[in-house]
Amino acid sequence: MPTEIDVQTEPVELSKPEKLNKFHDFTQFDCGEPSINDYLHKTARKAQDNKLAVVYVTCFAGTNRVAGYYTLSNGSVVREYVVPRSHQRNSPNAHPVTILGRMGMSGAAQGYGFSIDLLQDAIRRCMIASESVGTSAVLVHPLDDKLADFYAKHAGFQRCPELSPLTMMLSLR
Repeated sequence: MPTEIDVQTEPVELSKPEKLNKFHDFTQFDCGEPSINDYLHKTARKAQDNKLAVVYVTCFAGTNRVAGYYTLSNGSVVREYVVPRSHQRNSPNAHPVTILGRMGMSGAAQGYGFSIDLLQDAIRRCMIASESVGTSAVLVHPLDDKLADFYAKHAGFQRCPELSPLTMMLSLR
């Protein structure tokens, strides 16, 4: 049974998410999922430089050490796969969407609800962007059912089984 000495007393504080830059340090980032770690360590900067994705990071307060991140990019979905189905009527054949790609939270920052904060920040950015560039929904491809439940519970994403078993969509309309 844990004693008071075993309980972490220092609160974890994070910075507001911002676009990844050359000063951010993610050498110690480990969220426990190799594919999420590898993307940040090996691909994120290159993808952003090539305009394939924009990577947003949050750091431990007062540092440039990355505690969490997510990526946003553009895509499209054929009309018959748009959910809810009511949004298919009188719409173009291809719906522009924003893809919420990789998202991860360092083990040191897990368990505090920061993942929900990152998700809300991503959706807010998508909504703001939809005022300037057409996008009708946010699309996400969770790695497993547990993450699918997270997206459904905390943001109202709906499954799109016609696209793939775990693909989910959140309408911005």
